[in-house]
Amino acid sequence: MRINVKGLVLMMIGACLAACAEGAATVGEAPTDKQSQPSAAVTGAPTVHSGWTSCTVDAPIGSDGRPPNAFTLPRLGTDFAVASAVHCQLGPKRRADGGEDLVLTEGRATDLAALLAALRLPDDTTTIEVCTADMPWEPNLLLFDAQGQWIRPGLPMDTCGRPLAEVTEAVRALRLTSVSDTVVRELVSAGAAAAGCSQDWSTMVTAEARSGRVVIPSAAPLRLCVFRVPAQQQSIPQPAGTFEYGILLPQQRRATIERTLATLRPAKKCSGTADRFAVLQDAAAIGGDALYVELDHCRRVLAAPVYGAPILAQADSTLIELLKR
Repeated sequence: MRINVKGLVLMMIGACLAACAEGAATVGEAPTDKQSQPSAAVTGAPTVHSGWTSCTVDAPIGSDGRPPNAFTLPRLGTDFAVASAVHCQLGPKRRADGGEDLVLTEGRATDLAALLAALRLPDDTTTIEVCTADMPWEPNLLLFDAQGQWIRPGLPMDTCGRPLAEVTEAVRALRLTSVSDTVVRELVSAGAAAAGCSQDWSTMVTAEARSGRVVIPSAAPLRLCVFRVPAQQQSIPQPAGTFEYGILLPQQRRATIERTLATLRPAKKCSGTADRFAVLQDAAAIGGDALYVELDHCRRVLAAPVYGAPILAQADSTLIELLKR
């Protein structure tokens, strides 16, 4: 998971990931051409599969975090006797050690009256003037008969190419019994969780900031998070680093860092990115003022306030030593 940074000053902490949640809605034009119009329901019957292993094997989530497009599949008819449904959901799950994983969960339900009724509804062809431009939420839904055979049914759509509201409501109302959880990848390590740091963070150090005196604007406790930049990220302007270590700075150490920052000289001319960098931020704030320190290479310091211009200075050996583990 990678943290997105807005501009030079605002960072969002947390994971990302909810592949099964709806995105933020923005207003766009209604579909006007054949490509953007919802396609007509596919004729024929859904393909019947004779065996099932798991969500991971038989209904994996794509590389884009979405299931196969059920809008292009044949709809549920009356010739397949549905006995149960499986919903495969991708989402974060916290571990006992405080870390967090991205998990593919297989949930099964048997109370299906509302779901089956919704799946058999026709498309909504009502003419509307605008559609929201968010990515539609699509369930990773499979239906099973009593013999264990299964199908992936097509979904009825609204005018904007999203599942009908009745389908969305029916899927989310399913009383699911968890069958299995499969870890896809780690989102937050136990170390990052214990330190209160994000697992990934993008450095914002840039030569575009003006030189000046670096100060810590708040007297609040500071959290130090140190990140290592993977090799594949080192060639881009604002690389994302992966958590290495982090602590809540003791007051005396914080005060020493503050005094050292105030004595730093203007940054020297240098290009490229560091292999490791530190982020200092108010321990009680989310997305507030931040200080970035390159721990190698150019060793620049960037003060990135929420309000005001960013300040660039040159780190010295004293500051680098104070930021070590």
